[in-house]
Amino acid sequence: MERSQKCTFNRLYLDPVCLPCGHNYCLACIQNAADVASAQTFGNHCPECREEYGGMDKLQKNVKLRGIVEDYKATTCLKCEILTGCAVHGRLPEYFCSSDSTALCGSCLLEGSHHNHDVLTVDAAEEEMRQALESRCKEVANRLQMAETLLQKAAEEQIPSNSVGDKMSKSVALMDKMVGLVHCYQDRIKLLQEEEINQQKESWQSGLELLQAQQQQLKEAHQSTTEVLAVTDKVKFIHGFLMVEPKFRKVVKGTMATTPNKAPINTKRLLANLKIDDFKTEMVQLLHELNISLNFLELTFNIDTAHPSLLLSNDRQTVKYSSSKQAYADNPERFSTVPQILCSQGFTSGEHTWVLEMGEHSMWSVGICYNSLPRKGDHSRLGRNFVSWRLQWKNKKLMACHASSSVVLTEIINQPLRVEVTLDYERGTLVFHSTKGHREHLHTFRATFREPVYPAFGIHSTTAESWITLQSGM
Repeated sequence: MERSQKCTFNRLYLDPVCLPCGHNYCLACIQNAADVASAQTFGNHCPECREEYGGMDKLQKNVKLRGIVEDYKATTCLKCEILTGCAVHGRLPEYFCSSDSTALCGSCLLEGSHHNHDVLTVDAAEEEMRQALESRCKEVANRLQMAETLLQKAAEEQIPSNSVGDKMSKSVALMDKMVGLVHCYQDRIKLLQEEEINQQKESWQSGLELLQAQQQQLKEAHQSTTEVLAVTDKVKFIHGFLMVEPKFRKVVKGTMATTPNKAPINTKRLLANLKIDDFKTEMVQLLHELNISLNFLELTFNIDTAHPSLLLSNDRQTVKYSSSKQAYADNPERFSTVPQILCSQGFTSGEHTWVLEMGEHSMWSVGICYNSLPRKGDHSRLGRNFVSWRLQWKNKKLMACHASSSVVLTEIINQPLRVEVTLDYERGTLVFHSTKGHREHLHTFRATFREPVYPAFGIHSTTAESWITLQSGM
């Protein structure tokens, strides 16, 4: 159909005329052909079949063909004609104007209407667009994988009240070992646990009700607006607009509610109500374990230290390898050689435990370091200096490394997928356990810590499962 709407000179018919032989041409095209023939003292002939015709005054306008072309133009986006011809001259495109997003032929360029525009050849434009699209496709794919990872983890987690019960179960188990006076502490912690669960439920329900209320307001505003838009009477429409516009403006400019979130556990209140200081010497070890079980660590990744190949989740508790570089701001704290990242929280004393999960078949490093760890060069790798301690899973081997001295832990043959890290600053120990399935000791570093230490991580694989997630609590 498109072929029948184009002149032999490869353009859409403009003012088409019919020759006696039956062939059709644009009036301007056949006029140009006639002028050339006249200059060369040739007669007027059809450019296609060479049949002679009397002259331009003998030609008849093809009204029907002109109507067909006009209908075609009305229903066809001329920008979609890039593969068959430019919109003005109908010729095959040789250039592309990025400023106007328009395909151009040589004549378009000569006319000068695109002077000082960003004009590329079709080949250069195609290459540039393909590279841009491939880059965006990679970025979308990375973010999609991150979303899928987070959704999978969310599906595995329990509802807020059950997660609180899991975190408190160790405390309850410890108190079961106590006798006499400890029974009152056991009853007290159970009550506190129930209060925390109720607070979580109330917080969750409050957030949900707020979101539902906003949804209802938006529905009502949308319905009112739709009804007013349907009014055809001008006076009634203006009246309706004045009635609905303040309500519409209020719901549009108001703060958008978010999904209900888990309220953080008030560990200080728990510890204060338990009155741990009242426990006697014979209970020190049990109370010490209880303190750890209640002292949930809410660690987050420090985006200012993230290597550009690492993508962070919105809550900054999951980091994932990205094949496309992230547009992070320049920062002296940022790792630039190795895909590594630190936590925002550091420790100068006490005993602390944090748990992390890794993607299956991924390769990673976990440990701690001083903030003085270099950010560039091979010596910025965890364990390749005197200011960092690293446990690494790479190429199906588990290794412990400090001061560039590595030890292969041959007794570990299965990849740890959930690792518990315990730091005792004063005792100078850093202990790693695998806690997926059964609990298994992996390695213990012994050192004298002299500066604040920060949890540190590295990702060495590039698969979709190359991620690390910080767990909230033990």
